[in-house]
Amino acid sequence: MQKNNYLLFSLFLVLGFTQGIKAERTSGFCSLTEEEKGKEVLALYPQVNFYCKEVSPLRNKIWIDVWVKTNDLYDGIKLKEKSKVYDENLKVIGKVSTAFNPMKIMETKDTMIHLVLAGYLEKSCSDQTFICEKELSTLLDKAANNEKKSFFEAYLKKYQLFETKENAEYTSYLLVQPNFTKQLLEPRLLMVFYKDELIAIFHTNELPVKKYDSIEMGSEYKMIYNSKFSEHTKMEMVEIYKRKLE
Repeated sequence: MQKNNYLLFSLFLVLGFTQGIKAERTSGFCSLTEEEKGKEVLALYPQVNFYCKEVSPLRNKIWIDVWVKTNDLYDGIKLKEKSKVYDENLKVIGKVSTAFNPMKIMETKDTMIHLVLAGYLEKSCSDQTFICEKELSTLLDKAANNEKKSFFEAYLKKYQLFETKENAEYTSYLLVQPNFTKQLLEPRLLMVFYKDELIAIFHTNELPVKKYDSIEMGSEYKMIYNSKFSEHTKMEMVEIYKRKLE
């Protein structure tokens, strides 16, 4: 599990930090707190992309990468109050309200330092037009049975799910979420296509559907699948998912 989690984190470094892989984004000006019911440490601007994991009915815990000026990180461990944080294009995306420590220090380039920040955000601050499960549920309600990948192309592009050719017959598309304890990324949503046909979706968050059957696979994730396929095929799909966890 550690090996694949490391690979997922490496994928985040290669793609997420450089190309802005999206999971969710802020709907307006939002307050990030270090503790679930703590005081604001970072004021985030509208349309800021972040990874998140549900932790309560009211809040998500989020993971966001930023750049800061080198002299705004004193003693190499703490962000100064009132310092600005930037995205990979050096656009200001927030301002530090109270000095706090980043979760990870990634790299230094010239006068800028690359950090990973973690904290809590109210669910109401997530842009409701940019929730991957919500949008996918709507798409599935409109989809034909055994829908082709072309129907989902805009969705796959919008959320930039990572494509993997599993073998000659299967292709998967992955969106990840953070494991804050291990400081790694794990699957949030995995779409599996068999010869260009959607046959299964693995998910950790709620994903209401009508045309697909649903099954819980232990306590960690659920699978919805096309029931026309055999038990053997379903086992193959589960193996694809397990490879993302091992």
